[in-house]
Amino acid sequence: MSIRLKPGGARNLKAVEYEAMTEAESRSGSSESRAQDSREEILKAATDLFATRGFHETSMAEVARVAGVSKALIFWHFKSKEELFVAVLGKLLEPYVIDFAEEAGALDEKAQLLKLIESYLLFVRENASSIRFFVAQILHDEGTKDSLSNQVLTLYEGYRSLVTDLIGRAQAKGMCICRVPPSAAAAFLLAALNGLLLGHMFLGSRSTDLEIGMNMLRQWLFGDAPEVDAGARTS
Repeated sequence: MSIRLKPGGARNLKAVEYEAMTEAESRSGSSESRAQDSREEILKAATDLFATRGFHETSMAEVARVAGVSKALIFWHFKSKEELFVAVLGKLLEPYVIDFAEEAGALDEKAQLLKLIESYLLFVRENASSIRFFVAQILHDEGTKDSLSNQVLTLYEGYRSLVTDLIGRAQAKGMCICRVPPSAAAAFLLAALNGLLLGHMFLGSRSTDLEIGMNMLRQWLFGDAPEVDAGARTS
């Protein structure tokens, strides 16, 4: 097999090292599949290290050791630690991307709002390590704070704009009993969701508290929250 080398001496050297390694590995399986698997292992190791040690205190050698790969292989996938960090960030932000384009025609404004809230709380429940990663980087790593904050704020602004628009349209159709201006209602809703997030992440709140919070928000918006099982309240 052959690998097309990109310009740059240091880069070419690492490509040659990787070529030698993949030539040997190709006898026992697909090199493309193994390369993808190794990339996932690198991202997983880097995520854990960035979250616990911070960007500047994490070396590429440590990432290689934890991932069980050579440093040359990391540089094959990522040109620099900064590029690796951006890849980790992109991987962590994937669950935040909510696309209603295909569902907009099937769901009314109330259903879309409830889905947005449920998706947010589901993410909190299932992605604790990702959220801790964001918080750790924003609080402790000046070198990556602006980049991370800007990307998170862009997503947050898109979420806020969508919620504001849906509340306004739900009010216009008489679906929403909350009569405060849509922008104020969206601000309160997001503040409540963020409070639930913090309680779940740092104050030991139970998963049932998220369900109760969801029902309270549904009651506030639409007046029709379902009853929470009595056992869930005391478990």
